[in-house]
Parts: sequence; C-alpha cells; structure tokens
Amino acid sequence: MRDIPALADREERETSSTDARSPLQPTIVTPKQALSIKPFGLDMDLLLTTEATGGATSVIVAWHKPGEGPPAHVHFKQEEILFIIEGLYEVTIGDETAKTGPGSIVFIPRNVVHRFKNVGGVTGRMLGWSLPGGQDHYLKAISELAAAGGFTSEKVIEINKTFDTYFPVQP
Repeated sequence: MRDIPALADREERETSSTDARSPLQPTIVTPKQALSIKPFGLDMDLLLTTEATGGATSVIVAWHKPGEGPPAHVHFKQEEILFIIEGLYEVTIGDETAKTGPGSIVFIPRNVVHRFKNVGGVTGRMLGWSLPGGQDHYLKAISELAAAGGFTSEKVIEINKTFDTYFPVQP
C-alpha cells in the first residue's frame, strides 16, 4: 500500500516550486468578458491573453464568413492549434491540404507556411491557440491599426516583423 501522506508532501513541494517561478492564477472568461477585435476585417474575441497564462498560450475564437480566412503565412516563434466548432474549412499546412469540419483539430508547427479558408456556405467558427502566447498581441495590434484608420501595407509589414509573422505574398 502506498504512503499517501508522503505522496501529498511531494505534490505540495512540486506545486510550491512551480508557484515560486510563475504566479499563475486560475482564469475563467465568459463570452461577455472577452475582448472583441476585428483584425483584417475578421470578427474575433480574445478569450485568454498571453498575460493571463503567464506567456504559455493565448486563445481566440474567430468567425469566418464563406470565403474568409487568412492567406498563406508563417509564424516563426509559435505553434498554432485550430479547433473547428462550426463550418467547413480548407486548411493547408505545408504541402498538405484537407477539408475540416466541426470537431476537427489542426496542429501547425512554427516555421511552416499555412492558410485556411471557410469553404462552406455558412459562417464558420474556430478556436485558435498560439503556443507560446503572443498571437493575441499581433491580432490586437492589427485590429487597432485598422480602427485608427492607419491601415497601410507598410504598417502591416512593420507589425508582422514585430510579431515574427510573415506572409510570402503580402495581403
């Protein structure tokens, strides 16, 4: 039989050492609490920010009308995970293209060119994670640029460089 108190002490020590390095707090975000943004004219909500997760991840929910989605692009410092909630998407990662629907999950390693587009007849919805966090900062910067009326290709290129995102063909 295991010595349960010893196991509890070990878990407490491991938790304590983790807490000393990272003051993370549990976070619950309701849809009403999420920050709505509109980068590149797309509807998105920031659910978990980079700051809320201590830099570990950021999470967005995005809605794409039929035909919408970003052109081919690559992230140099982040992996990306997409989870399709509604709609039908065509996703290309490197040389592989697939159609994905509700319940599909997509993992995109850093340094791999990728794109996705809603190819269905209704508005699609997906969750997007960046690992580590930071994609929320990029999307917010693009959204703020557009809201301020200063959206130019030169400024977008500058923001892309700041956040290590590259579009082989500029949008």
